[in-house]
Amino acid sequence: MFISIILGAIIFGYAIFTLYRFVKRSKMGKCAGCSLSKNCSAACSIQKQSRSFSTEK
Repeated sequence: MFISIILGAIIFGYAIFTLYRFVKRSKMGKCAGCSLSKNCSAACSIQKQSRSFSTEK
């Protein structure tokens, strides 16, 4: 009985942690939240485009 409660608490805690991490990354945006954002060629092209749009008036 005690082991079941401990396992349930661990599973529930991990689920909460995973949801928290997902929400935190989703607020960062598509490329900023990606684990490959530093090495991804798509992220570089998106950053260059956003910079060019911000400098043009």
